[in-house]
Amino acid sequence: MEGFGMDSEFNHRPSIISGPSSPPLLTWTFNDILRDRCRLHGDDLAVVSHHQNQEYTYAELNRRSSELAAGLHCLGVRKGDRVGVLLGNRSEYVDILSAFGTSKRLKATAPKVLLTTLATSRFDYKSALDAACSTIAGLHKVILLEDISNHRNDVNPSNFFVSYKNVTILGGRSTVNLRALENQVADQDILNLQFTSGSTGLPKAAALTHHSMLNSARYIGLQMKVKPAERFNIPVPLFHTFGLIIGLRNAVVYGASIILPLEYFDAGATLYAVERYKSQGYMALQPCSWISCPILTSPPPIEPPYAMPKELLNRVVTKFPIPELFTNWGMTELSSIATMTTATDPVEKKMRTAGWLLANFTGKIVDPSTARTLPWGQRGEIVISGFGVMHPYYNDIERTKEALRLHNHDSNSSHVDIDSESKRRKWMHTGDEGYLDKDGYFVITGRIKDLIIRGGENISPLEIEARLYEHSAIKQAAVFGVPSARYGEEVAAMSELEDSVDSRPSDAEIKAWVRRELSRFKTPAYIWWLGDAVLAVPEEWPKTANGKLRKHDIRKIGEEILKHGAVTSQPQIMPSL
Repeated sequence: MEGFGMDSEFNHRPSIISGPSSPPLLTWTFNDILRDRCRLHGDDLAVVSHHQNQEYTYAELNRRSSELAAGLHCLGVRKGDRVGVLLGNRSEYVDILSAFGTSKRLKATAPKVLLTTLATSRFDYKSALDAACSTIAGLHKVILLEDISNHRNDVNPSNFFVSYKNVTILGGRSTVNLRALENQVADQDILNLQFTSGSTGLPKAAALTHHSMLNSARYIGLQMKVKPAERFNIPVPLFHTFGLIIGLRNAVVYGASIILPLEYFDAGATLYAVERYKSQGYMALQPCSWISCPILTSPPPIEPPYAMPKELLNRVVTKFPIPELFTNWGMTELSSIATMTTATDPVEKKMRTAGWLLANFTGKIVDPSTARTLPWGQRGEIVISGFGVMHPYYNDIERTKEALRLHNHDSNSSHVDIDSESKRRKWMHTGDEGYLDKDGYFVITGRIKDLIIRGGENISPLEIEARLYEHSAIKQAAVFGVPSARYGEEVAAMSELEDSVDSRPSDAEIKAWVRRELSRFKTPAYIWWLGDAVLAVPEEWPKTANGKLRKHDIRKIGEEILKHGAVTSQPQIMPSL
């Protein structure tokens, strides 16, 4: 399926493109970055944790993280060991995750040490900790932080449990030579085992290095023109690359300040922090988070990595004092984002595309089955090569082989310089479908696994969801395929009613609404609503930990409805036009 007219002159050109080659990649570690920030911005504000009533400078951040690193060393943590973190957003998380502490150590699954708390404002971890003590092989210590929701910590210190405060005190008294330990760390060393969101299956741990994460944050900040005086409001989870790299590490690389509004996302707290701390680097949110913002009404943005609807884009610009907006695309396995618009790009490009490749990335659009490079403008799988591509999935050889592949020379490419560079290069098969527009911007059309194949037609749920979002009665929608004896799959839609609307629109009204803009075969055959007690539809969306809708689980709900014969609309026999 092509992205634009097949008679275009660009269709004679292969879909392979590279980002700028400058500025060149840095070979620093995050230890180097912290020392540099202390030299240039030691007295500048580094962290504000609003809900903890804490703030401190880069010099203090260096001290706090060094005490933690030394304390971990005293507990026997060495290079190559893994340190797990199970926390909500809080100041100590910055000390741990900003490479201060974990750049001097490693963070991952199957940890030797786990930093956590008995409970957060949302979760109680006590039973999970009891299980962890007996089931996680190699776990030597659990370091407990105070529960900041009510300052509880009712576990007695033992050989297994130790308080975070005591670890930092131990580190402060230690005579270990941290600088010598830091000098053993290379930029190609693995820094994080970063979990994917798991929206299409079980989460995987992508191994990311100092090199990939630092340069990713650097290029993102360069595109955003981040300055030391700016403040980054980070309401999204720090355990995700969005909050960790686009937010926290981006701010640190440029000496900006980090604002944490609350332990978990809250729309009111986020907006209050934006106003109180004048956060220039305000972070974008997941769709469900935008929906809950009291200033903004429907339609919400389309699920990242897709472009933002024009109506919402205009609303955000109007309601918030944000002079510059950026759209982008990426994934955990690429050390966050690989494409991004610029501040000066036209609104149409920000609305319809995910931007150009960042520096030192190369991208191709390939046939998902053969990995053959497709003509420019034709839809296919997006594959990426470059500095940000992960090392293997941790302890998962098979899924690593599926995702990371070596490609031969592209015989259909006329760009000799790119081809010679890409011969036998390692490529990340992203599983995302898209194409290159005539100007070289990436247009993301959906997840290949989410495509609905109806009677031989490939249907992207994205464009149907975008149309449903435009209906005044729909707050959020998910489109997916369900089994069909006649067509193989049929289009189904699950929607959430807008808060201000009293009654659901009829199936006929929703179908007519979709049909006005889209082809007949893309009109949902089945239309269900969140919270429908008759059909046993859940009250809330199934979501990943960082707020994405779990399409796999939503599809299962639809299949169960069909299995038990409870449907509110029957599929119409429609020709595949």
